[in-house]
Amino acid sequence: MECITSVSYSLVINDEPSGLIIPSREIRQGDPLSPYIFILCMELLANSLNNESLKAKSGVGIKSCAKYKRIPGLLVVDDCLLFYKADTTACWRIKRILDTFCDTSGQLINYHKSTLIFSKNASSAHRHVVASIFSITHSDLLGKYLGYPVF
Repeated sequence: MECITSVSYSLVINDEPSGLIIPSREIRQGDPLSPYIFILCMELLANSLNNESLKAKSGVGIKSCAKYKRIPGLLVVDDCLLFYKADTTACWRIKRILDTFCDTSGQLINYHKSTLIFSKNASSAHRHVVASIFSITHSDLLGKYLGYPVF
């Protein structure tokens, strides 16, 4: 973080350096370094989710085929779709990963824009427990992403 918080800029106007700008705030959206820092943060989240999905009976991730590893989630641009079992243990594992990610990266999750989607196999009791752990509403449809239905 020392490299990130001690940034300075020098402007070049008409091919000549024109002063030094030392920002008084942290890196903001639009900063040239923002995309790279965001990618590093998402790599941290992806690795944490992947490591949890490799643990036996963690409940994190889904398998597309018996011979392949579990897929813990999909990270697309600035959205993520996480896959986990609708039980208390798996939910607390995911919650811990997300809380650690937020504390480490400084990013925040907007739970008001988040939605839970349950499979048909999830009981009403499990749905209620998961929704209360995350304080997120649930829906039957995820809607569209970039104009296409998600499921």
